[in-house]
Formats: sequence, C-alpha cells, structure tokens
Amino acid sequence: MAAAAKSNSDNLTLDKVREALIRQEDTIVFRLIQRANFPVNSPTYDEKFASFSGSLLQFVVKETEALQSKVGRYENPEEQPFSPENLPPSLVPPQANPPVLHPAAASININEKIWDFYFNQLLSLFAVPGDDGNYASTASSDLDCLQAISRRIHYGYYVAEVKFKDAPQDYEPAIRAQVLHHRVIKPYSKRG
Repeated sequence: MAAAAKSNSDNLTLDKVREALIRQEDTIVFRLIQRANFPVNSPTYDEKFASFSGSLLQFVVKETEALQSKVGRYENPEEQPFSPENLPPSLVPPQANPPVLHPAAASININEKIWDFYFNQLLSLFAVPGDDGNYASTASSDLDCLQAISRRIHYGYYVAEVKFKDAPQDYEPAIRAQVLHHRVIKPYSKRG
C-alpha cells in the first residue's frame, strides 16, 4: 500500500500539473461566460434584502460550502472554502493518498483576496448593470466562478512542489536563506 501511495505522489509531474491548470483555466472562462448571462443583480449582495442574516450570496456560499464539506470537497488542498468558519466535518472517508503539498503550502487560503478582487474589480468587467430578478442563479453562478478561480490559484502551489521534488538541491539553499532571514533579520528590524 505504501508503495502504491508513494508512486501516486511521484506520478505528479510538471506536465500533468500544467495540463490540469489549462483545464482549470478553461473552466474559469466557461464559468465567467455563464455568469455574464446575468446582469449584476445588486440585491444578491444586499445584506438587508433577505430575511436572514447577511446577503443572499453569503447565505448561498455558506450553505453550499457546508454541504460540500460534508461530502469531502475540502479534504483536497487545492479546494479552499470561502466561509471556513464552522464547516461541518466530512462524512466521506479521506482518500488514502499521501499529501503532495508541504503542510505550509496546503494551509494557505487566499480566498479573501480572491473574493475582494472578483467583486470589486472583475465582476464589473463582464456583467452589465441591471436587475433581472434572478438572484439565486446569480449567487450560484458567482460561487461557481469564485470556486473555479480559487481552485486554479491554489492548484498552482503544485507547480512549486513538483519543481522542488524534481531538484531539491536547487531550492533548498534559497529556502534556508529565507528561513534564516525570518529568524535573524525580521526580529531585528522590528526592534528598531
């Protein structure tokens, strides 16, 4: 079993990661095209519009991610939730694959920045102003876009991991220098 698990980790090549990234980019384009079928639909984001706490979008994200958590979506390091607080545990047994990413890389979640970028910069570039009343579909489509973008960005960490595994001698000096910098220079610069 350990040999099979090890070979699974070793089978991850830069070419396979690139292929996965290209497919994920295609998914992002498709999701954005789907979202462009709806106008902005501002009430989707209005916290006072619905009878529950938060906006309809926040409700859809929280409830959808809770269900996805129960079925194991967030057991994969490239899948990061936008509302990680109070997610239920997975009811599905985890896969027997060994972790590929270093724990530090697997713990990075930049979804707050992705959320901010999507709603404050990207959405207005492809969704026309207006309101067609399709708020639930709009929220669902926004979540599809956000998750596709998040998966692509977080999956990018596999590039670094594969490059390191292929040539650790090329990267270890830089990693050690960075660690030394954080241990020596950073504490010293904070004192002054």
